[in-house]
Amino acid sequence: MAFDKLLYQSLSKLQKVCLTQNIPFVSYRLPLNREIFTLVQHHSMPEKLKSLDGLHDRTGFVVAPFTDSGEHATFFLVPDCVFFSNDIADIYIEKLEANNRFIELKKKGNTLHTTNSDEFIDSVNKAIFDIKATEYQKLVLSKVRVEQLPNGFQPEDFFLKLCQKYPHAFVYMMQLPEVGCWIGATPEPLITIENGSVKTVSLAGTQIATDADTESYRWSSKEIDEQDIVTKYVEQTLRSLQISNISKTGPENYQAANLIHLKTAFEFPQTELKNRFSDILRALHPTPSVGGLPKAEALNFIIKNELHDRAYYTGFLGPINISQKSAIFVNLRCLQLFENNFVLYSGAGITSTSVAEKEWEETENKMQTLMNVMRSLNP
Repeated sequence: MAFDKLLYQSLSKLQKVCLTQNIPFVSYRLPLNREIFTLVQHHSMPEKLKSLDGLHDRTGFVVAPFTDSGEHATFFLVPDCVFFSNDIADIYIEKLEANNRFIELKKKGNTLHTTNSDEFIDSVNKAIFDIKATEYQKLVLSKVRVEQLPNGFQPEDFFLKLCQKYPHAFVYMMQLPEVGCWIGATPEPLITIENGSVKTVSLAGTQIATDADTESYRWSSKEIDEQDIVTKYVEQTLRSLQISNISKTGPENYQAANLIHLKTAFEFPQTELKNRFSDILRALHPTPSVGGLPKAEALNFIIKNELHDRAYYTGFLGPINISQKSAIFVNLRCLQLFENNFVLYSGAGITSTSVAEKEWEETENKMQTLMNVMRSLNP
């Protein structure tokens, strides 16, 4: 798929203007899709949602944090305009350049520091101890890395490079005044609705991709168990909502960017949804692939033991009823952009048989999804 910046000059100009003027917008490209959709809300602020109820009847883009808190809320961008790829009139861009409605809103600065290996390994070893000693089945721990922006960095070029490099990912760039600017290429759909079908997946286990066939990768018992925990959770959650006619495929090897994962896919007719789109979102999120099990206890462990705020990392985001599709993804393989630096996030699933040093290596490998592209902009 060709995403040469010469073919997207109007889109890049629109994105640059929105970033400069702090105008709420999102550009995204669905997996295995050539079309880039851009939603701009230039008349008003995105709505802060008190509840997910009624989302299935709305049109826009939802952004939710890892956990709803006073610090981070769920927002819904209601587009005043929707653009397709590079089909953007200059007159519209000129009007946005004159739009000062959002420019005075204060942008938050970065307060995070890079997680060092000792901090992460200590947290993983504590998680392993607690899993063996208590009711935990799995805990997911994350880390952050703060990097200086390369000289001359252009977010719009980075976005197009991600579209080119990772055709199987959900690639996005968004800016909401109360959320900040985030860019990502996530491999994990939470729930998608299209052509009368609803789909979700369980995704876990990680290996570095080589030149070998995707099907040839083999997995340790730890990785198989880790993925099975997520699979059982998703299946039990769907059953608990009285959803039937579920088709299950896998587990099978799945390549996402520079990594190989184990994936099990679930699909059922949209008629089974019965206006329970919001119920499924609430029930699934956060899945054991980003939180752990038991769900509430794992969240408490993460909040107490992680030294950073995940914010919107491992939350969910995506379009609802745009071009007759709804596609909500878990916010993985992402970074948060600040004026002079950016923050990368990654995590690893911890079970009783985890080895802390290997989990550190896994989180390093996951960060390469975006870092490899960042380096390619400034070879």
